[in-house]
Amino acid sequence: MLETSLLERAIGEPGRPVAVEPFGEGSIVRLTVDAGPNAGDWFVDTSRQAVAVETGFVVRGTEGVVARIWRHPLDPRLPALRTAVDPERLARIAAAAGTEGEIAARVLAYRPGRRAVVRLTQHDVHLFLKVVRPGEAEGLADVHDACRAAGVPAPAVVHWSPAGVVVVRDADGTPGPVAAARLAPEVLLDAVDALRERLLEVGTTRIARASVGTRAEWHLERMASALPERAAEIDALAPAVLGRVRREGPARVVHGDLHIGQLFFEDGRVSSVIDVDTAGLGDPADDAAAFIGHAIASAVRNEAADRPGDAAILRGLADAAAERWLRDPHATALTTLHLLAHGIRAAERSPESAHLLLDAAGAVAGTRAAR
Repeated sequence: MLETSLLERAIGEPGRPVAVEPFGEGSIVRLTVDAGPNAGDWFVDTSRQAVAVETGFVVRGTEGVVARIWRHPLDPRLPALRTAVDPERLARIAAAAGTEGEIAARVLAYRPGRRAVVRLTQHDVHLFLKVVRPGEAEGLADVHDACRAAGVPAPAVVHWSPAGVVVVRDADGTPGPVAAARLAPEVLLDAVDALRERLLEVGTTRIARASVGTRAEWHLERMASALPERAAEIDALAPAVLGRVRREGPARVVHGDLHIGQLFFEDGRVSSVIDVDTAGLGDPADDAAAFIGHAIASAVRNEAADRPGDAAILRGLADAAAERWLRDPHATALTTLHLLAHGIRAAERSPESAHLLLDAAGAVAGTRAAR
């Protein structure tokens, strides 16, 4: 793998690949070094996209930068991330704001080069710090406010900084995975549909997170690389995907990364929706596809962890959502790609799960019988 050789060239160790995401002209690969002075998460970026300040190793070739390599949290595109995970720095900031006491910081999500979510806890109170690229924070704060103005229950923004930080309050209600065990799938999906209708009324010209359909060939190629023994099956998916992923109709406001983990429920309605960082004008079918793909992937993870009850709940939710939302080749193709994306991420950690997700992609696309 190119990225392991690049990391070995930089630090003398190849690391263990954990995840990969498309980025720019290439990708960003996360690798882990398990022990020794270089222990931790490393990232190899072959996107060839410029950064304001270098924070790690730079590999150059005859045509310029070949790769950038850094250790978490020194992401050159997210300079505020280092502060966000440093308890001492956070304590100084809190003291300046008039509060004292230990602050615990936990990274809940990290998409290298794009964004991170850090949960801050002080005196049993949670705040969520969104780290984005400098210059994006104001737009992120604005979309939270626009959502709330349209009746979309996004968490309130309590602070933002042009350095690339937005701080929001905790969500209200029962977390989606818990609610899924208590509500009938149709009741839960009715609440999600009501939320999606409210999203259409959000006043924003912001562009949503790029559709998975923009990298269809990349996902097919990466899945074939991850599971080479099933390359023929993956090739058979191409006709069911390529040519069917272009958005149909005008752009509408969507969440951009809609799934059960982003939602909280109360009295049969969505009481909070988090991570509207990805929201904006986009393809409504992508929200449906992301929701179904995530539910199936979560079911597979629960099956692998020997939690059949939780897996069955998520399978039932995915089936009900597919029956409701997958009514054309376009939405079906996007769902297939979301499942491939989950399979690519699972391949290094759990090859069995990657095979099951490829099975699911084939079943959705109609190239493989469901099992």
